[in-house]
Amino acid sequence: MHYLFVLLALGALLIVHELGHLVAARLLGVRVPRFTVGFGPPLLSFRLGGTQFVLGAVPLGASANLQGMNPHRSAEEDTSGFGNLGPLKRMAIILAGPLANYAVALGLLFALYSSGTHVVVPLTVGTVVPGSEAARAQLLPGDRLVGVDGKPLESWSDFVTRVADGVGGQLALSVDRHGEPRTVTVRPRADERGAGRIGVSQQYVFRTHAPGEAFTQSLVHTGRVASEALSTLGAMVRGPHAAGRAGPGALMRQESSDVASSTASGVDALVRALVAASVALAMLTLVPVPGLDGGRMLLLAIEAVSGRRIPPRVETVAQTAGFLFLSIGILATAGAEIRRALPSQEAPNIGTKAPAGEPLATVAPVAPDAGAPVAVAAPPVTDAGTSGTATAPLAPDAGTSGTAVPLLAPDAGAARVVAPSPP
Repeated sequence: MHYLFVLLALGALLIVHELGHLVAARLLGVRVPRFTVGFGPPLLSFRLGGTQFVLGAVPLGASANLQGMNPHRSAEEDTSGFGNLGPLKRMAIILAGPLANYAVALGLLFALYSSGTHVVVPLTVGTVVPGSEAARAQLLPGDRLVGVDGKPLESWSDFVTRVADGVGGQLALSVDRHGEPRTVTVRPRADERGAGRIGVSQQYVFRTHAPGEAFTQSLVHTGRVASEALSTLGAMVRGPHAAGRAGPGALMRQESSDVASSTASGVDALVRALVAASVALAMLTLVPVPGLDGGRMLLLAIEAVSGRRIPPRVETVAQTAGFLFLSIGILATAGAEIRRALPSQEAPNIGTKAPAGEPLATVAPVAPDAGAPVAVAAPPVTDAGTSGTATAPLAPDAGTSGTAVPLLAPDAGAARVVAPSPP
């Protein structure tokens, strides 16, 4: 179910991304002869405003064919071609794709915060799984986490990281229970991926926001998701194992399971998952690697500074090399995802120290006093110890706009952490 949700979400976000390129190109006088949704034999085709819109048999992905995008043909194009614009205008067209994704995420969050959503109470325990390590240590809902092993905690993500890295040892948790400081000792147990869990989730309360506050919360929320998206990219660069733990669809699996298991918070979880995907796509397509929008931006910036056009041959070689680099990363990450999906042949080694997990971020802290009793309307608890990405690039076509590569990052507003009960 979650894989279907991931594909549908990414398909829709890629269409939004490419529509951003199309609209900006039109506004700057560049013709867009063809806009394609999906691939395979065309099922539907119509002409609108000088552009031929085509729907392919497999409606995944999209591409905007801008006139004059091919550097080898730019000299032959007329004045309405992309290649005849100055570098700043071309950068604006490339930047419009990521901005379209960011604008969609911002709009969804504004609607969510305005109509009412669950917001996190910072560093406060919401639920404790019966029989878990946290229950044995007598952690209680409402306990505010202060530090681990004498080191103060900055966020729930920080707490998740320390627990994930604490398998095989003990952690001394400093907590504040209604103003009374306490210390409890827990032994994180490894889950099926080797990350430590103790069996707690964050506390949430339901509230609505005034328009100004909703907009501010939306900006903070998207900023946190963007930060997590970049952390996820760093995890992928570290190698296949790290990529697997932050692999494609991990966040979407978590969020779509919320949608499937809860009618009360299903819309909330769905919107947060879409926001995470959209912001991640906006950020990660701007990474300055040839083959992505960011790679084109880098080449255009060099052209603007030097005052010289990048030779077509150099641009083509750079785009090809970038695509090969991306393909290797995608194959490594896809392999990790496949191994994750296969049944485990052996139980996790609880005595083995797990690599530090990629944490999920928290929402912006606009919440009631964490130390006071609150009425909690918590979303359903899910296992959320790893961050997630999903990559699905389209091969760079010299005649199309920048390739959109959706890499999903954790939703800054929907962090929920829970450990499975010990056998």
